[in-house]
Amino acid sequence: MRLRVLPPTVLRDPRVESLNLDRNKLKHVPGISKLSRLRKLILSKNEIADFPEEIQSLVHLEKLELNQNQIRVIPEGIFSCLPRLKHLRLNNNRLSALPKDLATCSSSLQYLNLSNNLFRAVPQAVLELVSLQELYVQNNALRQLPRELFEGRPLKMFKANGNPLREPPNEVCAGGIQQILSYFSQLENCQVEEDRRVKTMFLGASLAGKSTICKSLKQSKIQAMLEERRANLTHFIDNLESREESEFYVDQWDRLKEMERCTLTVGLLIVHTYGTV
Repeated sequence: MRLRVLPPTVLRDPRVESLNLDRNKLKHVPGISKLSRLRKLILSKNEIADFPEEIQSLVHLEKLELNQNQIRVIPEGIFSCLPRLKHLRLNNNRLSALPKDLATCSSSLQYLNLSNNLFRAVPQAVLELVSLQELYVQNNALRQLPRELFEGRPLKMFKANGNPLREPPNEVCAGGIQQILSYFSQLENCQVEEDRRVKTMFLGASLAGKSTICKSLKQSKIQAMLEERRANLTHFIDNLESREESEFYVDQWDRLKEMERCTLTVGLLIVHTYGTV
């Protein structure tokens, strides 16, 4: 039988350190603050719409799971009372923002799951979590991931698939944290002059020719560059036959301003040009 209310017997022993109430029909958990020694609280897969504010009294809490509920808002003042929180699951709710005081868990929080919510941007509080090791933000409405998210913290696991990402693109994010860092590094080093209608991204291994293409674009020598690449195409194809299947798509190479989208794969070099709206 699934619980609809919290049984009084659950609250009788204040020495309880772990409580699992998942897969019930709870909407509220009144009296949960009586379990002042709780270190682990699982309330996932219930019908909770209002974040239980009594949780702020659980100062020893290390693991909190409220995933797969109906929570829209988390009030300020909760996380500032949870200095030992290490693990937080809020995925599969209806959240579009996080309280600023989540940042007070900066020295303790290591795991955060925000997937399957309504976030349009990475909350500022998340950027201040310098101890974060795992972050999950899949299936939101994120268009951009800030570079600082991947710097200054021991992040080991990151997933962001299912978002309409434009920077970095989903193809880059699928490669993992190191690929994302490489993207930002190469983007900074390239510094292509920005056109109002296009954005150009250069990706590839060392010595693959990214800098040459970048300089050629800046100096308006696109045609000469392409002719040289085409002359050597047979050589590159020979090298690619034993690797992943290569692609060679070209829309308009006459002028950079006329490009909307093109992909050129030569050896390990990949150039993506995305039209911006």
